[in-house]
Amino acid sequence: MKLFFFLLAPFFVASVSAQQQKADNFDSYIQHRMKIDSFPGAVLLITKNGKPIKTAGYGLANLEQVTNTKPNTVFELASVSKPITATAIMLLVEQGKLSLDSSITAYLNGVPKAYQPITIRQIMSHTAGMPADHYNYYKLMGPTPLRYSVAAQFEDLYKLPMKSTPGTAYLYSNAAFFMQAAIIEKVTGISFSQFVQNNIFKPLGMNNSSYINGDSIIPNRAQGYTKRKGRWVRSSLEAITQSMDANGFGGAMSTVMDYEKFLQATAKQLLLSKESYTKMITPTKLADGNYAISKDGSIIGLGWFLKDFNGRLAFLHGGYSGTFALHFMDEDISVIFFTNLSSGYGAITGDKGFDFMKTGFELAQMAVDKWK
Repeated sequence: MKLFFFLLAPFFVASVSAQQQKADNFDSYIQHRMKIDSFPGAVLLITKNGKPIKTAGYGLANLEQVTNTKPNTVFELASVSKPITATAIMLLVEQGKLSLDSSITAYLNGVPKAYQPITIRQIMSHTAGMPADHYNYYKLMGPTPLRYSVAAQFEDLYKLPMKSTPGTAYLYSNAAFFMQAAIIEKVTGISFSQFVQNNIFKPLGMNNSSYINGDSIIPNRAQGYTKRKGRWVRSSLEAITQSMDANGFGGAMSTVMDYEKFLQATAKQLLLSKESYTKMITPTKLADGNYAISKDGSIIGLGWFLKDFNGRLAFLHGGYSGTFALHFMDEDISVIFFTNLSSGYGAITGDKGFDFMKTGFELAQMAVDKWK
């Protein structure tokens, strides 16, 4: 493993130097993290007032092809997809087609009794009390034509008991974001991915963004990896979710440049009204009056997490595939850090990723300290 890393070392250096003539603290920090955490490749984009002030690629997008990462490298976003789903919901709220405090029964049929009190607001804020995951693992593995339909996913979800009374506890839930995508399909009559393409990606010029589909050819795509018994192995969300309909919890692919367009559109209310934006970045309170707080100390809004960096507020999200995106609201600074080292099949084979949230937080603190 050490020999393999040594042989690749020139590519790690070249990828940085081609885009940054002079190494800085960010380059040094990321190269240090790469040695410790062993992620094969990454791209960093930092902007101020919507303009890039730091863009760099590190390492390899594909170990087999020995392809360097670049600003236009396409990464699997995993849960960094969730704010896109939440924004799609808010577009329909603004159109009067959804209500945040309506029960999901207003939009879905056949909802079992235990799930009926859940509201749209609760599925957007991880406070619905739903299970973390809803899918039958073995149904995820089919080739693209063998669809894991919305109906089949709901059937499997509703077999699972609720974890808590809606509104009383924070419980991170992929199932809740699948449900949002399914509601979007029910209300609009088109696929979730097509709705996002028509109403978010296309208007913002996110031309290198799409949803996982095993049949699609994606130029400049990063191969995902994980660590298994100390060695890199291939790992891709596509392999397990390519047949999943309405994947609102982790199905998007994008570049750092495209995702910055989404961050700017969010912060500047280019897609949504100021009222909707305010709702998305307002901390969620539970029934007991306490905030809904994640294990890393972030507070959930609607789709976005919120964090205070020594008095500087940011909205953000991270993803299982090793992705991180954050925007400082008052300073208008974005920090986007995409890598290709996921957590893999940790519960099954002991795969190991790295603490991408901690790394993202440290990069964010460095950025706001430097360019505040």
